[in-house]
Amino acid sequence: MNIRQSRILTAVVATGFAAALAGCSAAASPTTATASNSAPNALEGVNTQPAYNETIAKTVPEAFKKPGGLTVGTDATMAPKEFIGDDGSTFKGLDIDFTYAIGNVLGIKMNFVNAGFDTLLPGVQNGRYDLVASSAAPTLAREKVVDFVSVDRSGETLLVKSEKKSTITSIESLCGMTAAAIKGSLQVEDLSEQSTKCTAAGKPAINTSLYPDASAANLALNSDRADAAFFDTPTSAYQSKNSNGKLAMTGPIYRAGLEGIFMSQGKGLAQPVANAVNELIKTGVYQELLNKWGLNDSAIKTAYVNPATNGKAE
Repeated sequence: MNIRQSRILTAVVATGFAAALAGCSAAASPTTATASNSAPNALEGVNTQPAYNETIAKTVPEAFKKPGGLTVGTDATMAPKEFIGDDGSTFKGLDIDFTYAIGNVLGIKMNFVNAGFDTLLPGVQNGRYDLVASSAAPTLAREKVVDFVSVDRSGETLLVKSEKKSTITSIESLCGMTAAAIKGSLQVEDLSEQSTKCTAAGKPAINTSLYPDASAANLALNSDRADAAFFDTPTSAYQSKNSNGKLAMTGPIYRAGLEGIFMSQGKGLAQPVANAVNELIKTGVYQELLNKWGLNDSAIKTAYVNPATNGKAE
């Protein structure tokens, strides 16, 4: 585990996502933003509110200046980055707040829709969603079909029953076991690659069980239908912290790197979104949001369009 990985893991475990447990609201306002500072999205828990930036807003293509705002897809089962609040309807989390803040800089209302992770990329391609904010990593393969904007850093970590932590210490330990993962996630690819290595070494393959979201995968782990679940590091840390000692993270952080927001390819929205993120970084709102959700060490210095393609991975 390198220094950056260690800092991410320490931060997510130590904080326990206190802000998430406190139930900070991220409900959207029905108003339309103008240069007079009325914000289209309510953003709570920060001292510095993101201000409308006319210069950046003018660069948004007309096709995305819709009266009702933009539709944003998310798999709201991956706390603390995206989840549904206790009221059963309010979207919360770091990615939710990032998206609302971007919307306020651009003067655009953001309307979230909950959906399975594996349906999000096709949903952007077929026009159902204008944006997706859902703990997605920008990869070369994904950037061939959608445009990404980097927003923060994360990774992947195994989650197991606490009593199995000493025997399951990495994905290499999973030969002959069952692992739960979310459909369409990079964790599915990683488990498949490791399973091939298992069989090449004369060991049993990994039985990867696919689930529509993190809630279903976590249920499989808790009900002993899976030996391990493979999530983004913040999600594994959150589940471990709130399991009353029943669950624990194990092994290193895999794929430590960028995560981002994605949208239709070549439609001209990506650069305005990247400029809005960089405005949030410049004004300090960005770091306040990371602090709010206990993910201080997930910060990036600069947001880029299609960072994998353009060699901008930090």
